[in-house]
Amino acid sequence: MFKRFTGILNSAVEALAPNAPLQDGFIFHWKAVTNFFMENRDAKSPIEETNIPNHLQNMVDILLHEEAQDDSGSTGPCMEYLLHHKLLETLYTIGRADCPPGMKQRVLLFFKDLLSKIKQPLLPHVNVFKAVHKLIRVCGEVKASPTEVEEMQFLCTVCSKLKAHPHVVNFFLEEAKATSQKLGQGDANQLEFGLVDALLSMSHSADSRVAVKCCEGLILLTSLPEEAAAKAVINNTKFLHEIATWLNTAYTNLPRNIDPARVDAVEARWGMDHMKISESAFPGQRHIVNFLSLFDYCNILIKEAHPLIAQHLVITIRRQFLEPALTPDLLKDSEEHFMAATAYLCKALQFVDTDLLNEGFSDYIFEVDMEPSLRTLSRTLIERCDDPSETVGSLNLKLFDLLLQKPAELTVMELFAKYLVPRGYYDESRLPEDSKKETTEPTKVSTPSTPVSPGSDLEAEYAKLFNTEEDDSEQSMSAGSIADYYINLLPESIKSSYQLADSGYDIYLNDAHKQFAAMNLLCSSWVWPVAPQPLTSSTEFFEGYFLRILFGRVAQMTEQSYSTNLLLTSIISKVALLPHKHIHEYMLNPFIPLRDGVTNLRTAFKELLELVTVHCKNCKNINQKLIKKRNLLMGVFGGDFSDITVDEDRFLGAIIVLEEFCKELAAISFAKHHILM
Repeated sequence: MFKRFTGILNSAVEALAPNAPLQDGFIFHWKAVTNFFMENRDAKSPIEETNIPNHLQNMVDILLHEEAQDDSGSTGPCMEYLLHHKLLETLYTIGRADCPPGMKQRVLLFFKDLLSKIKQPLLPHVNVFKAVHKLIRVCGEVKASPTEVEEMQFLCTVCSKLKAHPHVVNFFLEEAKATSQKLGQGDANQLEFGLVDALLSMSHSADSRVAVKCCEGLILLTSLPEEAAAKAVINNTKFLHEIATWLNTAYTNLPRNIDPARVDAVEARWGMDHMKISESAFPGQRHIVNFLSLFDYCNILIKEAHPLIAQHLVITIRRQFLEPALTPDLLKDSEEHFMAATAYLCKALQFVDTDLLNEGFSDYIFEVDMEPSLRTLSRTLIERCDDPSETVGSLNLKLFDLLLQKPAELTVMELFAKYLVPRGYYDESRLPEDSKKETTEPTKVSTPSTPVSPGSDLEAEYAKLFNTEEDDSEQSMSAGSIADYYINLLPESIKSSYQLADSGYDIYLNDAHKQFAAMNLLCSSWVWPVAPQPLTSSTEFFEGYFLRILFGRVAQMTEQSYSTNLLLTSIISKVALLPHKHIHEYMLNPFIPLRDGVTNLRTAFKELLELVTVHCKNCKNINQKLIKKRNLLMGVFGGDFSDITVDEDRFLGAIIVLEEFCKELAAISFAKHHILM
């Protein structure tokens, strides 16, 4: 009671005191704080029962007022007093003791306000950064601390200041004590970064708001351009290990017996308040959202981080999470296990929008660190694309469709290019004698962004190659002739888009130009042949397991579901867009002479059309049924569908997909012609 009365009396005296110069007022409030501790060494009452909060706030207000009065940017007398007399060091000391209770909170708020509201750079001052550094060390020491919100705010303020003035981070890099004693001097690879460790500690907070803000602080710190800071994060913090631990823990909690469609339907982004998610949707949804949100965070980190940190993080994710945690599940014989693992892998790939992480996934799936004879993951995933179970096959097709959205060079090389580079599919013996010499001449290597000029020998060579199966067609090399091949592949009698005002080809053509330009840019740094490579008589051809499966599925489109056929054509379209001479020649040129037994897209189409002919004979009123099916797919639900059987429905869907696919291939052929020819 007596203390409370004393506090009220002091407030009254301060209110009645005449306006004094700013420095006198600043010193008065500071003395009031220090006098309290001299007179109350063992204060147990909460700090709210004292005037300390008011004094500290008044000190901040005076400093702000002083700065506002002087536009020169020079340090005023009040700030000089704070720096010269090491006020922040003293505040750290009394805040560390947290006596009276709540003092630590007030000190954190004072530091936060000072750093965030004062415009002049304070952190470079030795008497500021030393105190700030000491205060950083006490943040995150106590789990679920009553001051964790203020600790988070203080740490994030420091991060923001370092982001604005990156060079200042060097003041926050300390020599490891053991290293300092051993070497007697600094080592760039042995510097500690306490701010990162503090944020990592607090990122485990049960308060999601605190955890998210601390993760944001980590993004700011890892994105600093200073190489010394990046090396400190990599070598002397738990940052990389913590990220891998988070991923492993989140993956362990995922449900295993789950429909892949449910996983695909989950929406998650890092920072989204997943605590609001209702468990009524399906069991385990919260864990899936948590895992996907974390993966999205990793993608953001890699996108924003210093290149050194980003590279190490990608390697860490692959070696400490994907390989030890995901691979065993993907290789299990149990469909329940490998389907769930594949579904989570597919969903994670949807968050990838950085080249580095995309390359990391490619390195992982194609097991670059292993001997070729020991690589089983990619072969297993490819084989499952042809699984008798449509669910298994479709999910694995989707995996490769995602990998080819923005393909890494290794992905293209392992799936296609390494099989097509020798041109073993090409039957030179079917060429006229005067053309054989031209096809075996050495060719230069360059990037696909270097087009061959019109009228070159290569253009003439292609004219002859394209004419090998059309003796009277001198224009078979032209973009129009190849496009016409695909446009006319399906008989007019079973086309159903004629009923539309716009057949859709112009849209495909416009999209193809844009998509090929984007793909050409993506692959511009890859070293690929400008022209087809020389042929050797001993060259044996194998198209690779993946292409073999794709062509086999094309030939069986009438026996597959609509959704599977959409996935299949999506993959082949992405392959067709690749600006690789051999892939283009083998996939899109229907006029090249093939060796006996070699399959490509043309031979697959030929086999498919034989099946289509059989089905058409057995399907009455096929034109009307095609129109009904197309209307249904376009969202027009009118009409009677009772006359369409299940088998006919699948067949009709395949015909419609094939018709649209042919338009797309024609458009891609036309768009690529002037660049690759």
